[in-house]
Amino acid sequence: MKKEEMMGTVVCTEKTVAIYEAIIAMINEGVDVNEMKVGDITNRAGIGKGTAYEYFQSKEEMVEKALYYNVNRQIGTAQKLVMEADTFRDKFMAVLNYMEENKDQIRTFLWMTRIAGNSIDISHIGENSEECALMQERIANLVMLADWFLAFGDAEGLFKETNHDFRVSALLAQIVQFGFYLHYGNKTDMEELKNFIYEGFVKQLS
Repeated sequence: MKKEEMMGTVVCTEKTVAIYEAIIAMINEGVDVNEMKVGDITNRAGIGKGTAYEYFQSKEEMVEKALYYNVNRQIGTAQKLVMEADTFRDKFMAVLNYMEENKDQIRTFLWMTRIAGNSIDISHIGENSEECALMQERIANLVMLADWFLAFGDAEGLFKETNHDFRVSALLAQIVQFGFYLHYGNKTDMEELKNFIYEGFVKQLS
């Protein structure tokens, strides 16, 4: 077994990564995670079901950790693009452009939002369980990332809104809205849509 590598709070080994990649590939092909079977995942990963249960307690845990693994990877790429852009507008557009150019790859992000909305059964997670603590930590990491991004707008004096929850909610709502539109919306002028989303977001916090 290869030495374990940590990605956020997800432990990555050769076998767990194979499971994550199998789930991600199936999602990108349009498979509904609620309909995935453990056998489908392990066959795709090239490992036995028994081996999978040495690392995970349930299919739901496999899916949740695979989503986090891939979203974390995408965020790292997007952060580099943000740092390379000059103005806050350019940084915001860099994120939307990345989402547009990799719309098949951001399906995992959309599934994470569905977890938050209880479209995926995570009732097995108890209030005091380790998985619940991990979920709370991941939400906290997402909020920290939003704060990091919003600080660029603050540096340009773009925002008057100071309520932390309003600011973070406004940002995440716009990003999620754009992601869902990429997959489920009608054809439209994408540049016009991105400008509309950016201007609407800034207006919300001004």
